[in-house]
Amino acid sequence: MKRFFLLSLIFLLFISDIVFAHQPRLVSEQFTLIRNPEVSQAFYGNLKGNSDYYQINSDKQFNLYFGILVPDIKDIDKDVSVKIILEHEHEEEHEEIEYFLNGTDYEWTYYYEEFGGDSYYQGPELKTTAEKGIYIIEVFSQDNDGKYVLVVGEKEEFPLDEFINTIITLPRLKEEFFGKPAYTAFFNLIGLFLVVIIVVIIAIVYIIFRFIKKRKKR
Repeated sequence: MKRFFLLSLIFLLFISDIVFAHQPRLVSEQFTLIRNPEVSQAFYGNLKGNSDYYQINSDKQFNLYFGILVPDIKDIDKDVSVKIILEHEHEEEHEEIEYFLNGTDYEWTYYYEEFGGDSYYQGPELKTTAEKGIYIIEVFSQDNDGKYVLVVGEKEEFPLDEFINTIITLPRLKEEFFGKPAYTAFFNLIGLFLVVIIVVIIAIVYIIFRFIKKRKKR
């Protein structure tokens, strides 16, 4: 019994790591604080006349990864750029652009994400070791209009709360970001894996029920 539960738990965690490469985040504010910047997260945003801003606060050196994508939808512009500024401790010091992902002059490439069943265009990326400090990230385009995905971090982690949050977020993501019916969030490999997970959970509940029933008969 204990071995079965342990194997089931390992299986569920393994499946979640395979299916969900990034923790999805639907961005509704113009300013967003990025927590755990080394953990792989995807921020789905929409420029509406102004730049979007993100902030990273780190008290130690860390691995920094940024990537920018746009969804493969009608009339999408492939010109989203990312500017990363390190704030200095002293206000009189001049802030300088540490990194710049130039989406305007970049040759964007088509990218199909097989698990979610969605298509994107992939823009510039950045991978480096960043010093501790406060980083301000500006996402913008020439007209500051259109949808984008800001990918942060490379470390794949999916604790139970993030797994549940992802299941809840996916239908909204399909509807609000891709303009597709919410139920299509599971008409893909993710849906197939979820069916497997549900079957495993039902099997666990059934075995527990049978175990309790046998003990009562004794």
